[in-house]
Amino acid sequence: MRCSFEFDRSDPIYFSGETISGRAVLTTKSELSVNEIFLLFVGEGKVRFQDVRELSLTGHEVFRGRQTYLSTRTNVNESGTLPAGTHTFPFSTFLPPDCPSSVVSEYGKIWYEIELCIGLPDRQSKIFKKPLTVLQTYNLNMSPLLLIPLVHEDIKHFCCWHCRSGPVLSTLTIPFGGYAPGQKVRFNLEVDNQSSRRDLVGMEMRLKQVYKLQAQTPALHSYEEEHIVAHSYQKAKVLRLSKREIEGTLTIPAVPPSSRESNIVSVSYEVQLTIDLNDCQTDPDLYVPIVIGTIPLVQSAEDPAHVAELIARVPDNPSILVTQRTPTSDLPPNDDYGPPTFEEATIVGKKFMDIDEEEEGRSDHFMPRYPMYTNFGRTPPPHSKGSGSAVL
Repeated sequence: MRCSFEFDRSDPIYFSGETISGRAVLTTKSELSVNEIFLLFVGEGKVRFQDVRELSLTGHEVFRGRQTYLSTRTNVNESGTLPAGTHTFPFSTFLPPDCPSSVVSEYGKIWYEIELCIGLPDRQSKIFKKPLTVLQTYNLNMSPLLLIPLVHEDIKHFCCWHCRSGPVLSTLTIPFGGYAPGQKVRFNLEVDNQSSRRDLVGMEMRLKQVYKLQAQTPALHSYEEEHIVAHSYQKAKVLRLSKREIEGTLTIPAVPPSSRESNIVSVSYEVQLTIDLNDCQTDPDLYVPIVIGTIPLVQSAEDPAHVAELIARVPDNPSILVTQRTPTSDLPPNDDYGPPTFEEATIVGKKFMDIDEEEEGRSDHFMPRYPMYTNFGRTPPPHSKGSGSAVL
């Protein structure tokens, strides 16, 4: 026997507040006796990590956690005989607005899947699984504070005390506090090199992703997993005892949105700046928290007037998510309004392996996919449609 799952869209990617619908198609070569057939929708988070530092304090080294976000069961066939052939079982389930986004890290994951379970009288039940991506909608336009430019300053002294010279003063300005994947963060760096010994030869910008994992057993414990998911190096010489302004960009890759609430797996981001003083190695000079959303700020578009009609400006009300499917809702734009495209997620390091799962039907290979806005708000050529180009 075999089973396939067909969804109401080409990619099984859904946002909080939407309804997942489609059908499970089961094909059997011969008549089959069944106790029951039912569909399960499951959304869960799991973490498992080791922290040897806690062993001496708590006596525990391995920590685990589990959280359920969605669990619905629908019976589709009662006990009896299932004839040979193809059988179609429609399904539909609502995603609560507070469902967290699908994420996968080395020590934890949040995932969603649909399962067709066939209870057999004389052997183990047969289970078919289909994972899918769920994203919690994060419309950055609902957070006015993200319109305030991020300005951070740093004073860097280098070399040992007996050859100490003047400092390097740097001021980093990022025009907005939030971006969506695919957008370019355009930044400005003012450098005042008061050193009498060293020249600045370049600068590096990096986007750091931080997963915070929350374990519940055998004791409450948290752990952080960090990755650099994007970086940009720019050569820019600032001679000693001189000043200069430097402009650059950092592209946000396909990553999950920032977590809006604390979950068993939460994700956050920060931009790091390091100035390159040639052979003088330094740690990052500036750390700037930044928000990654699923819908960009209108003002961050290359032509804001072109996309003003595209982005929601209504209060972030969960009831709106449920009842409206127009561009005035807090949902991603639909096909009529130039939707974002999708690209494989950027995954750094190993994937989480669920040791509690049976070998048959494991879905550990599944990687979520995230919306990408390319050329967001760029004025399209005549006779074209949409506010960004498509990249898959």
